Amino acid sequence: MDECKLISNIFKSLSHPVRLRIIKLLNVKKLSVLEISEKLQTSQSSISQHLKILEESGIISKEKKGNIVFCKLKHTLVLELLSDVKRIISQELKEANNIIKKA
Repeated sequence: MDECKLISNIFKSLSHPVRLRIIKLLNVKKLSVLEISEKLQTSQSSISQHLKILEESGIISKEKKGNIVFCKLKHTLVLELLSDVKRIISQELKEANNIIKKA
């Protein structure tokens, strides 16, 4: 698979607000699927689908202990990426505000 396709897959996996919230939760500590579901007030089946996408893109990893599946961030570099995106958004908002002030 070429590099652009791999990058595209990662961005696709980050393109849903629930998945971004999951990443924020996993930044603090590893959590079970049930814990994630409860914290986000979303069904376990929906959370499981989102976790599958994040796992397939290499952002999280899962480990099973007994009957419980725990998830953790595999690469914390994704947090830096999200921070960079926030800086882009902030800069765009500043520029938009400057345009409005000049009008």
